Amino acid sequence: MKSIEEQACSFGEGRVDRILLKMAPPVMLAQLIQALYNIVDSFFVGRFSDSGLTALSILYPVQLLMIALAVGTGVGINTAMSSRLGLDQKEKAKEYAGIGTPLAVLLWAIFAAVCFAFMPSFAAMSSEDPDVIADVIAYGRVVSVFSFGLFLESIWTKILQAQGDMKTPMTAQILGAVTNIILDPILIFGIVGDSMGITGAAIATVAGQMVAALVVMRKGFHRPPALSSFPRATDEVFRLGLPNILMQSAYTFYIFGLNMILSRFSDAAVTTLGLYYKWQTFFFIPLGAMQTCIVPIVSFNYAAEKIDRCRKTLRVALLFGFSLMFLGTICFNLIPKPMLRVFSFDEEVIGIGVTAFRIIGWSFLPLVTSLTYPVLFQAVGLPLKSSALTVIRTVVLFVPLGYLFSLIGLDYFWLTYPVTDTLTSLIGLIFSRSFFKNAFTQASLQAAKAEHPAAILPSRPGVIITVAREHGSGGKQIGKLLADRLGIPFYYKEMTALAAEEAGLAGKFISDLNRNAPSRLHDLYLSRRVIGHAIRAQAEVIRKIAENGSCVIVGRAADYVLRDNPNVFRIFVRAPKEYRIERVMSFYGDTRREAVRSIRRSDRARASYYRHISGLPWGDASQYDAVIDSSSGSESAAEEILALLARQAAAATPQP
Repeated sequence: MKSIEEQACSFGEGRVDRILLKMAPPVMLAQLIQALYNIVDSFFVGRFSDSGLTALSILYPVQLLMIALAVGTGVGINTAMSSRLGLDQKEKAKEYAGIGTPLAVLLWAIFAAVCFAFMPSFAAMSSEDPDVIADVIAYGRVVSVFSFGLFLESIWTKILQAQGDMKTPMTAQILGAVTNIILDPILIFGIVGDSMGITGAAIATVAGQMVAALVVMRKGFHRPPALSSFPRATDEVFRLGLPNILMQSAYTFYIFGLNMILSRFSDAAVTTLGLYYKWQTFFFIPLGAMQTCIVPIVSFNYAAEKIDRCRKTLRVALLFGFSLMFLGTICFNLIPKPMLRVFSFDEEVIGIGVTAFRIIGWSFLPLVTSLTYPVLFQAVGLPLKSSALTVIRTVVLFVPLGYLFSLIGLDYFWLTYPVTDTLTSLIGLIFSRSFFKNAFTQASLQAAKAEHPAAILPSRPGVIITVAREHGSGGKQIGKLLADRLGIPFYYKEMTALAAEEAGLAGKFISDLNRNAPSRLHDLYLSRRVIGHAIRAQAEVIRKIAENGSCVIVGRAADYVLRDNPNVFRIFVRAPKEYRIERVMSFYGDTRREAVRSIRRSDRARASYYRHISGLPWGDASQYDAVIDSSSGSESAAEEILALLARQAAAATPQP
C-alpha cells in the first residue's frame, strides 16, 4: 500500500481521468450501501401502506439530522487523529479515539430524548392525517431512541479510517445493509410472526445499524482517556467537525421547509418529494463519488501551483457529471410513472409525481455545477466560499423560491429545483472565475525556480534556538541577530524552501500556509490532506536541521517539533500591543487600522497552527525556556537572550 506521501505525489502525475476512474468505484460502492438503508425501507413500506410511505418522507429530514450529528462528530475525530498520526503523535491520536465512544453515547442520549419527547408535535405539524401521524410517531421514536448503533458505528468508522482501515467499515456497511434487507419483509409483513408494519421497518433499520456497529467495535473502540483530557479534546473535535455538521444540517432544514410547504397541498405531495429523493440517490451516487475524489487531486495540484491541472480536474469532473445527470434527465422525463410505481401505487402520488419528476429532471444538468463548485472551493482551502454556495442553495434560494412558486400552484412548485440550481451555478461560476484569476493562481513557477536553492548548512554541535513570536514583535530580526552573533545558521525562508522540496509542493504555498488560511474556520483549513502533507514535510525538515547541529529556527512550531531534543532552547518573543502596532505601521507602511487587523489575523493563525499540531495553547510561558519582551528593541532583546544562554551554559559546566 502506498504511503500518504506517495499517494499525494501521484495526484500530480498521469491522466486525471484515469486517476478519478480508479479512485471512484470504491467510493461509489460505499455510498450505494449507505443509501440502501432508506431505499429498502421505502420499497417495502410502500407496498404495505401509503400512510407509511408519507411518514418516511416526513421523517427524512430527521434522519438526515441524525446522520449529520453522528458523521460530523466522526469527521472531527478523524481529522484530529489524522493530523496527530501524521506528526507521529500516536498517544495524542489515541486520546481522540478514546473520547469517541463517550461522545457517541452522549449525542445519542440527547438526540433520542429530544426526538421521543417532540415526535408527536412534529408529526402533528407535518400532517393532518391520523394514520400518517401515527406512523410518523411509531417509526420516528424507534429509529431515534435506538439510534445508538448509528452514532457508535459512524464514529468508530471514522476512527478506523483515520488509521487507514477502509475494509472493516466497508464490511460493516455491507452486513448492516444485508441485515436491513432481510429483516424488512419479515417484520413488516409478518412472514415470521405477526405483521409489525412500519414499526417493523424501523426495527429492521436500527438492527442493521447495530450489526454494523458490532463489526467496527473491535477495532474502533478505544479506552477513554483521563477526564482531564476531555474538555480540550472535545473542544477540538467539535471545532473541526462543526462545519460538516452545519452543512449537512442545512439539507435537513431545507427539506423540512419544503415538506411544510407541500403539506399545505396534500400528503401525496409530501410523499412525491420523498420519492424524488429516493430516486435521486441512485443518480447522485456516481456524481457524489466523483466530487469526493477530486478533492485530494485539486488540493495537491493547487498547492504545487499546477493550476492548469486543477482546471483539467474540474473540467473532467464536470464532463463526467453532465454525462451521468443527462441520463437522469432522460429517465425522469421519459419513464417517471414506472419509477414512481416502484415505491407507490397511489394514483394521486403518481399523478403529482409525473409532473414533478419531469420538471425536476431539468435541474440535473445545472445541479452538476451547483454541487461541484463548493467542492472545488473546499479542495483549495476556501471553506467560506464553499459554505456560502451551500447556504445560498439550501437556505437562501430553495425554501423562499419554493414558497413563492407554491403560491401559483403545486405544479409550479417543482420549478424551484431547476431555478435554484441554475442560479447557484451562475454564482459558483462567478466565484470560480475570480478564483482562477487571483494572484496566487497566476503566480509564476519560473520565478520560484529562479530562486537560489536552499540547503541545510554545515554546523557544529551545540545549542538549537527556536523562536516563536507575536506578529510585530520583531522575533524574526531577533533570531537573525542571535544567529549572526553566535556564528550559526539561520532558518526562516530557507526552511520553507527545504520543506517544499521535501513535500513536492510550491514554496509559495508552504510559505503562505497561514496567510492563505481564512480568518475563520482556520482549523478546518489546516485539516485538509494537502495541508497535513505540507506540515509533515516541515516537521521532517526541522528535525533534519536540528540533527545537523547548532542553528536558529524561527516559527513553524519548531519548539514543539523538537520537544524531545535536549539541546533546544525555546524562546517566545512578545511585546505590548501598541509597540507592535507602531512597528507594523513603520515596517510595512500599513495604516493603523490595517496594522491592528494584520496583528489580530496573524496571531490567530499562529495560535491555530500551533494548537493544531500540538494540542497546546500558543504562547503559554510554561512551554518555553524564556519569554522575552522586545519593546526595548531587537538589539537589547538579543543581548538578553545571549546572557540567558551564557548563564545556562555556565550552570551546565561541571565545577572543578
